[in-house]
This record gives sequence, C-alpha cells and structure tokens, in this order.
Amino acid sequence: MRLKIFAIGLAKQKCGMRFYFQSAVSLSRETVFAFFENPARLELLHAGWSRIRLLRHGGRVEVGAETWVEVTIARIVPVVLGFRHTVFEPPIRFAEQTIHGPFSRFSHIHEFEAVDGKTIVRDLLEICLSRHYGGETAMRRILAPQITRIFEHRADALNRLVADGTVNRCIALKCCGKG
Repeated sequence: MRLKIFAIGLAKQKCGMRFYFQSAVSLSRETVFAFFENPARLELLHAGWSRIRLLRHGGRVEVGAETWVEVTIARIVPVVLGFRHTVFEPPIRFAEQTIHGPFSRFSHIHEFEAVDGKTIVRDLLEICLSRHYGGETAMRRILAPQITRIFEHRADALNRLVADGTVNRCIALKCCGKG
C-alpha cells in the first residue's frame, strides 16, 4: 500500500499543524512494533535520503526515555532535537514529544494496527514552530512539504526493509542502526 496522507495542514490548530500519514507492510504488528521500538533503527529508515543522525538514545522506547537526533535543514543547517517518550503500549502505539529544539510543540504518535495479516503504520503529528523560527509561515512553506517528503520516503524505506528481510533480521539478531 502506498503512503496515504490525510488532512495535512487542514486541521489548523491554535498553533501549528496536524499531519496524518498511513502505510501498510506485510508483517505482523508485533514484528513491526519491535522494529520501531529501537530508536537506533531510525538511521535505517532514513538512510540515503534524509540527513538525520542519531546522537543518543536509551536503547529502546519506554515512557521517560529520551532520543536525541541531529537533523540537517536545507542541507546546511544542523538542528538538534530532543524527544521524551510519553506513551508506550506495545504493540499498539508509542509517542514522544520534543524537549529540545525550535518547536514550541512537537507531538508524534506512532500507531500499529493489524489488518488481514498486514500492519497499518500510522503517524500522527502535531507541530508548532516557534515564532522566533518563522512560525506559521515557515511551517506552511518550508516544513510541511519537507515533513511530507520525509514520511513518503520513510514508508518506501520501511517497505524496502521488509522486502529485503532487514526488518526480520534486525528483530531476530536484536541488531540496531546500520549494523
């Protein structure tokens, strides 16, 4: 299933935008969740097209754990983002919010639904960029298109990692990251 994008920017908030992305993969919900619950695997999902570098993480997603990444914006501006995990309900969902970065609000909920032997992967984001960094105008003109591209590529990467067996190998070998 190709990535479905719903209501990007149409659900205008008091501050910021809501994003809703959905794709499907041919693996069990438990396997897909297990793959996503290790933050080191972010680099696999973003390899080759997105400049995201994992700085540190707590080993796995759990309430209170933190994940820190460096994202390069416009190919030249490094931005450090810190996230604290706020929800952990295996194998259904987990969530995080920013604790460091240019956003006054950045909430990301990952949901996993089992349907006919496949897993529907949903990402729900609520993002508000501080006025100091361009606010609503920068969100609409720069960040919304970039976030959309990130999730399109991420859905393609996940399907590729499922097809070539990487997801299953990572779970079986308890490997992480690019290794």
